[in-house]
Amino acid sequence: MASILAEAFLTLFKRIPVVVPTEEVYQKGSISMRSSTPWLVGGVSAAVLLVAGFILQGGFTGIVFYLALSLLPVAVLFGWLLKTDRYEPEPKSLILAVVGIGVSVSATYSLVQLPSGITYYFFRMTVIELIFLLILYVLDANRITGREFNDHLDGAIYGLSLGLGYVLYENFHMLLLGSQLVRPEYLLLLSLEGFTLAVFPALTGWWIGYVKAKYVSIGFKDVFAGFIPVIILKLLCLSIFTFAAMLEIISRILITLFLALLFLSVLVRRISWALQDEIAWGYAAGKAPVEKGA
Repeated sequence: MASILAEAFLTLFKRIPVVVPTEEVYQKGSISMRSSTPWLVGGVSAAVLLVAGFILQGGFTGIVFYLALSLLPVAVLFGWLLKTDRYEPEPKSLILAVVGIGVSVSATYSLVQLPSGITYYFFRMTVIELIFLLILYVLDANRITGREFNDHLDGAIYGLSLGLGYVLYENFHMLLLGSQLVRPEYLLLLSLEGFTLAVFPALTGWWIGYVKAKYVSIGFKDVFAGFIPVIILKLLCLSIFTFAAMLEIISRILITLFLALLFLSVLVRRISWALQDEIAWGYAAGKAPVEKGA
């Protein structure tokens, strides 16, 4: 545990090439229309619930516009990541379903009433990240979606899909509750905070894929080792957010922008390293397992 925990921290800053990958990286996906139906139902159901929320609350056009603006940074990152995954693209149906799962997690958790206070806030955000870890672990471990989850680039995509879904509903919920958020400066802050929080499940997913690609046999203990540095970084980020909340809005924006760029740089480096590994494994030469429906 100690050695793999050290590796989990080290891969935040340094590339450790997966020179001899496991057979998992060449495993072809098995998702068909039939087996993906439950996932699609979940994604479509979440989308229907979201649209129903727009209509019932009124102001459909305005909320959609402001929500789209608030999601722009994470949507751009998501689009870039999908484009980067050019050798072994993931099934779009599964990606959509995972986004829907992220929406469902956020919507469900918004119904949970916790006491107010900084301690419960940190507890809530820690539990959410742990839920993301468990979802990604199940995606990787089961015999259907696990065949699509080949390596660390795949893991980053599914993790960011969860983060995108979570931020989508979270921003929608915040826009309904706070009319001041439609002011440009608050909308910018909301978009930067959401962008930053979406990066953490992507980092967790990257680690799960990395472990799968490098080690023949993995267990939850190995996966959890990579979660520890991610949750430490997230709690540090939330602590700074909490401190910044006492400052003027321009200072909050600048601090949040710095954090967003900092954690983005960690994720982008990890994605670049994953892409280098795929090229070294022969993905660019035609050895990549292309999933059905990709």
